[in-house]
Amino acid sequence: MTTWYEDAFRPGSEIQGKWNGKMYVVERLLGAGSNGVVALVRRGTARFALKAGHETVDHQSEINSLLAISLTETSFKNFLIDADDMTINGKEVSFYVMRYIEGITISNFIHKRGQDWIYVIGSNLLRKLTEVHKSGYVFGDLKIENMIVSNYGDVDLIDFGGVTPKGRAIKQLTEVYDRGFWNMGERVAEESYDLFSFAILLLKSLDQRKRFTGLSKMLPQNRDLDQLTAIMRENSVAAYIAPFLNKALNNEFNSSQEAYQYWRTLVSGKKITQSTLQMPWLKICFAASIFIFGATLYMYW
Repeated sequence: MTTWYEDAFRPGSEIQGKWNGKMYVVERLLGAGSNGVVALVRRGTARFALKAGHETVDHQSEINSLLAISLTETSFKNFLIDADDMTINGKEVSFYVMRYIEGITISNFIHKRGQDWIYVIGSNLLRKLTEVHKSGYVFGDLKIENMIVSNYGDVDLIDFGGVTPKGRAIKQLTEVYDRGFWNMGERVAEESYDLFSFAILLLKSLDQRKRFTGLSKMLPQNRDLDQLTAIMRENSVAAYIAPFLNKALNNEFNSSQEAYQYWRTLVSGKKITQSTLQMPWLKICFAASIFIFGATLYMYW
């Protein structure tokens, strides 16, 4: 069965905005979900991420939120590149174009580099959330899949479908990251809502025993923070940041700015294990030294 977007987003397909007239060439599909489809596109030599939404009202709300955040003097400045309509099978579909950032999931990053990178990643993600909150919005659907990590723990948010003006009902969520799922608060767009999701995101990233697989299937009356505390106890990194996690899970921070400062103070003495960066090069150098030593013996034997 052909999806509504399949033909329009084939590699090499051209997408032209109806009103602004800009042309984009599709390189590949990046993802598709209930609220839209995202593709890697190029215009000239520049590459962008283009998101099209088939639910016009929700998608326009997402564009409006992203535009407001893009106008701020933060790292999100000029994040939104273009917004327009396209025609798919005779139907107008709205889309927007944003910066494209290369990266991997936080889970993959710490698997490759080591769990102590969570201190840097956590700080960068909290800074991003603080910027969103200062713009008058809550990110809403904060989860591992909606952020990427690049370079030296740099963080970017990549799906703005859940962004909600402060004070309104959260419009998009993922249950296990939702404080309502854990009976720990209402589904209202507050800074504390994102901070709760932030704590779950970190715990899920550090969950080596995959406890979350079972937790997500628990009956509502059996869900409480004791299950999350068990993960903190069995992981040394989670145990170190437990004071922060407990405050976030119990909605004890007054703002994300307060949480950000608390986090920075808590992890200020922690160092990234250099072996996680140097090990590949050490292996290469070690192998090279053996090769040179062997070649030397062969020449002078």
